[in-house]
Amino acid sequence: MELLGKVAVVTGASRGMGLEISKTLGQAGIKVAMLARDPDRLAKAVQEVRELGGEAEGFPTDVREWDQVERTIKDVVARFGTVDIAVNAAFWGPPASIAETTPEFWDCTIDTTLKGPFFIARAVTPVFQQKGSGRIINIGSLAGKVGEDNRTAYCAAKWGLEGLSAALREELKKYNVHVNLISPAATDTPWWREVGAELTPEQIARMIPPQVVASAVLWVISQPDNVSIPDIPIFNFRNPFEGKGSPFES
Repeated sequence: MELLGKVAVVTGASRGMGLEISKTLGQAGIKVAMLARDPDRLAKAVQEVRELGGEAEGFPTDVREWDQVERTIKDVVARFGTVDIAVNAAFWGPPASIAETTPEFWDCTIDTTLKGPFFIARAVTPVFQQKGSGRIINIGSLAGKVGEDNRTAYCAAKWGLEGLSAALREELKKYNVHVNLISPAATDTPWWREVGAELTPEQIARMIPPQVVASAVLWVISQPDNVSIPDIPIFNFRNPFEGKGSPFES
């Protein structure tokens, strides 16, 4: 795909991987529609992308709500003329045992991490069908390939994202729409501190920089249409957690 002037929708764009992806795409000449729930934090993130020379606009959106997603995609098309790329980076999934996973906790995890990407894909598909092209990139996780202790809801959501990606890949192929999954292991984002993980400097040093995930997104959408790359797994060279799958193992 020729990138200059293309339009990308990025969810979870106010911080972490979503913000780094937005920065990287903006610097590559892609117009970035940045989606996140917190308007204030989103506004600051948009400014960061602009300061790096990118063209970006913020669209406060709760990806768990279909009406909001549908309206936002219409607003993006009205603002930029089209959508070429959709990157689903938003997620929610603090650690919790099965006993601690209340129905409300389960719903919030699934709704943000799995239903959100479904809503985005459903909203952009008509645009892609009309154009005869498009790219959907879902940010998965190692937790979507192996089980982890105290991550019941999160693993279920990320495994579901693998299935959603595979199904969309087959269904949308006839419209020349590529669906890619990028599956990083432990990545250095603010999320770890927010959920109470106490990380040593060595553990942080072993984590994947979020810029690596952003570079993978840029690389995969740069590939020609006759190339299919279903999944890009990204592993830690050395496990940050000394033999555990995560710091949350009991």
